Amino acid sequence: TLALRGYMGTAPVRPSVAISFQTLEAYRQMHRVCPRLSIQAQVRALSHLHRVSRPHSSSQFSIAFDMYLDILHHVDLLVNAALHRDDPDWQIRNMCRPCMYNLEKEDMLSPSMFVTMDGNQSLKLIDGLFRSGTLLNDTRTARSTIWISPEKVDRFQDEPSVSSSTTAPPLPIVDDTDDDAEWFDIDDPSCSNPASVCVDRWRNAGPESRKRMFALFAVTGIFVSLCRHGHCLAICDMVCSGELMKYALAHVDRLMEIYGYNIKIAYDVACAFFKILLRSSLGPRVASLKVSGVVPAFHGHSHNRACQVDWHPLYQDGVGKEDFEGCECLFSESNLLAPGTRLSTVFHRHQAIEQFMGFWSEQKHADSGKFILDNYRQALDIIKTDGEALELLSQQLGVGPADFERYLQEERAYFKNRKVEPPEVTAELDYLDSLVRLQTAGYKQQQISSVRTKVRTTRSRWETIHEEVLRREEELNVVERWKPGDAKYDEMFRELGQRKYRLALDNLARLVVQRLFELTKLQLSGYKLREKIGKALKARADAIKKALSEYNACAAELSPPREELLWSDILDMSTLADFDLLRETRQDIRAKPWAKPSHRRAMNLYFNIKHAREEIRRLNVEIPRLFTSMLDDHADYHLAITASLDTNAPLANELRNCQQYQEIVSARIVKHLTQASRLSEFSGKIEAGRRVGRTPHEGSIPLPCWAALDLTSDTNTVETEHLSCIPGVETEREEEAFVDYVDSIGELP
Repeated sequence: TLALRGYMGTAPVRPSVAISFQTLEAYRQMHRVCPRLSIQAQVRALSHLHRVSRPHSSSQFSIAFDMYLDILHHVDLLVNAALHRDDPDWQIRNMCRPCMYNLEKEDMLSPSMFVTMDGNQSLKLIDGLFRSGTLLNDTRTARSTIWISPEKVDRFQDEPSVSSSTTAPPLPIVDDTDDDAEWFDIDDPSCSNPASVCVDRWRNAGPESRKRMFALFAVTGIFVSLCRHGHCLAICDMVCSGELMKYALAHVDRLMEIYGYNIKIAYDVACAFFKILLRSSLGPRVASLKVSGVVPAFHGHSHNRACQVDWHPLYQDGVGKEDFEGCECLFSESNLLAPGTRLSTVFHRHQAIEQFMGFWSEQKHADSGKFILDNYRQALDIIKTDGEALELLSQQLGVGPADFERYLQEERAYFKNRKVEPPEVTAELDYLDSLVRLQTAGYKQQQISSVRTKVRTTRSRWETIHEEVLRREEELNVVERWKPGDAKYDEMFRELGQRKYRLALDNLARLVVQRLFELTKLQLSGYKLREKIGKALKARADAIKKALSEYNACAAELSPPREELLWSDILDMSTLADFDLLRETRQDIRAKPWAKPSHRRAMNLYFNIKHAREEIRRLNVEIPRLFTSMLDDHADYHLAITASLDTNAPLANELRNCQQYQEIVSARIVKHLTQASRLSEFSGKIEAGRRVGRTPHEGSIPLPCWAALDLTSDTNTVETEHLSCIPGVETEREEEAFVDYVDSIGELP
């Protein structure tokens, strides 16, 4: 009786409280646009409106809301069965139409699909041991198939790790709960090889043993995979740990299982991760399926130059203008869930995340037309503006496209063959360093009178360094101690200056890139965090100035001396690539064309234009995929409604409501595709094809209204205002229900 009157009871027998379906749906939609809104806040607002106070209202509302979501889930199962979409993997195989809706006779894309994955530590779950009271045993599990279970993740627990493939020195354990701690601070001479920067300093590329987490948290965050349009393809919990490699391996396993061949996977530390991946049990499948990796564009600028020329999107073929930073956009929204899920049960946390991901995916589908329009416009603008600049610069430098490709290959070869400090040279430098420190360990004669009280400690320090010198002489089999003026002493003294120069440059680069991270977060953070970062920036500026002074002092001692860097030069340096070209002292590369600023600017323009053309080719494939998928959806709904009218009228009505919603979304998408087709240099086609493996339906099906739009007219009027009239309310029916609910929300029962 309650359900027929539009209410949900909070108990199966004789409920004392009932909540209307409109109230539950209103909260669902408000939580959609404001994930921070908790059930407790909603119940308190309702209590104030109705001027009542119930001690257990939040629990009762939560029970009713769980049942309401369960009802919606079972309705979705019935709808999917009617549409013949009840295969468990149908959702994840059809999550993104532009990426996955392959058509017959379409141009082959390589890579076939872009995926980006990353971990986030905001959606933690506090362990029940640290909570008051007794937790009830909740055996309910997640409903969505996008989850990767902990058991499947733990299959990769003992796979090869970074620590087994690198010789980085042991570092102190870092508290991985701090999302700002992107770098490890390393002040060790043995880290002078720039190729180790990505592994040694990126926390999620470091040894697994360092990725500790407070025991307070049972779940420390989530690890997700997204397609290039933002749809969540897979998700798993990070359990009692930091961002371990097993999570990334489990995601690659799922991606290969579902999507198969020629996938391009982006990860913050792809340069280190793919070495692990190829040595793991997944290695043979990765090689046979031609799975490849890339570092996201923003994160890639913080990798060393040797890594960038192989892993940055600017230097990889076929990636178009994709920046692979979609995870950061997702996390900026999903972080709002944290206050309401950190103290919830495991099931309620999963339920909230599923709801968020479902809404997120719906919005990304609705925005897919705008995505294509914006990317098409951006690519055409790049070809025009950068093309003019490149043409002028190429004439001045006397170079062409073949030269830019050759420059990249030469730079790759240079970094691949670059000499590193041999072990024997390292030992000799350590010995010379000990000799130099031994010479300065005591006090000068004129100072003795003023330091008589410190003679004992001075002698002790001298003896310690002297023992170090003797030990190194024994290791190197030095018969006669080196002295200034000896050939070996002078040679190693110059090499020692080069080592100090490189270390000073590494320290300066680290501080500048940290500054870049902080400036970026300054634009995305709340007021309190911005104030905190502002103070850190001031302190960082002082540290950069000090590091700059040390660098210039070391650079001046080189032979020939390096050019002095000014503070204005440092402010313009935003990537490690700018520093890596300064680093090499054994081979002078300043005469190489690819090391000159003008040639490098021309190279960047060339590759930017090249990727803009790749982006247009990919968009020209995605447009028919998206358009065809919407026509097929229309046909599937029409057939399902026709088949259900006589046998299940309520199901037919629900299918009709779903179709009306899809038609509004499709009209909005077609509107943006139409705008893209009117761009002056548009080279694609808005046309329908046939999906690979789809059987053509029999009989005639009326076309939807949006499929008959005149693509050459500017007077098309499409009813899409409902999507933006009230945030989170997509259809006219939902809008009317929401307004009725708001009108009656203050009425006494």
